[in-house]
Amino acid sequence: MTFRVGHISDLHIWEFENPGVSKFLNKRLVGGLNLLLHRGDAHSVGVVEHALNRFDELDVDHVCISGDLTNLALPSEFRAAKHVVDGIHDAHRRVSLVPGNHDYYTYEAERERRFETTFADYLYSDMPAYQQESGYPFVHLRDDVAIIGLNSGIATPPLMATGTVRETEVRALEALLKDPEITSRFALVMVHHPLTPNPNKRIQASRKLTNDEEVLSILRHGGVDLVIHGHNHQFSAQRLPLLNGPGDIHIVEAGSTSTVTHPVPEFCGTFNIFEIADGHLERIETHLFEGFDQGYVHWQEQTFERSVL
Repeated sequence: MTFRVGHISDLHIWEFENPGVSKFLNKRLVGGLNLLLHRGDAHSVGVVEHALNRFDELDVDHVCISGDLTNLALPSEFRAAKHVVDGIHDAHRRVSLVPGNHDYYTYEAERERRFETTFADYLYSDMPAYQQESGYPFVHLRDDVAIIGLNSGIATPPLMATGTVRETEVRALEALLKDPEITSRFALVMVHHPLTPNPNKRIQASRKLTNDEEVLSILRHGGVDLVIHGHNHQFSAQRLPLLNGPGDIHIVEAGSTSTVTHPVPEFCGTFNIFEIADGHLERIETHLFEGFDQGYVHWQEQTFERSVL
């Protein structure tokens, strides 16, 4: 049986609805200027809608969104993002999502748990014994696939975009990966921040996952098959050997699915589709946004042979 997972990320939906001057007397002042000068034209919810329509045409079974649904974590942005997510057919059953640093853009947004309140219907867990008070990690069991959601979002000072998976959630993840419900399935982990350095970023310290080595080690020892993430706005795919036996862990970024245009394909609007069959990743398809007339078109794909043990 084949299970097709569509992966989108970094939607950066922005919606100003009388936010008031006081709402910008913080980190949002920098983010708001960035919107006015750059990001406001670079991202479009219309591009995201093209991606979701393409998912329907390509018979995607499940949709994973790896963070940064909003831009400045304003209440109006969360309402707009929820409207997009709720519009996905059978969304409650077919959507898994985690927050990114932009969803925790201010300490106020983090304190009020705006992401968790807005998307509470999607943050349930089929294995609640491992879910911490924070709501993570959660697990969605779908046939022979286990989708595990981690939260790397934290509020940070201006010009910082780091993330951290909290200690209690790391320990819960470590125990979760030993559970037979997980070990008997294809394990897919979603998190916003990347687990390895980005070779195209000279400055890593202000953007990285602070405990990336620890989290990656746990995933490699825990036999995770696939990690999907966002944050860098760049398609990438790599494989690393597992540390608990034969096989590899695939680490794949979707890029920013809302990007309107970019001269370099890897930085254009992209999404991935993962084809999983009998506990094995068989194919990764990547689709590229080619403008509002053409929409998303097939760009490239990778296929993987099953290991003979």
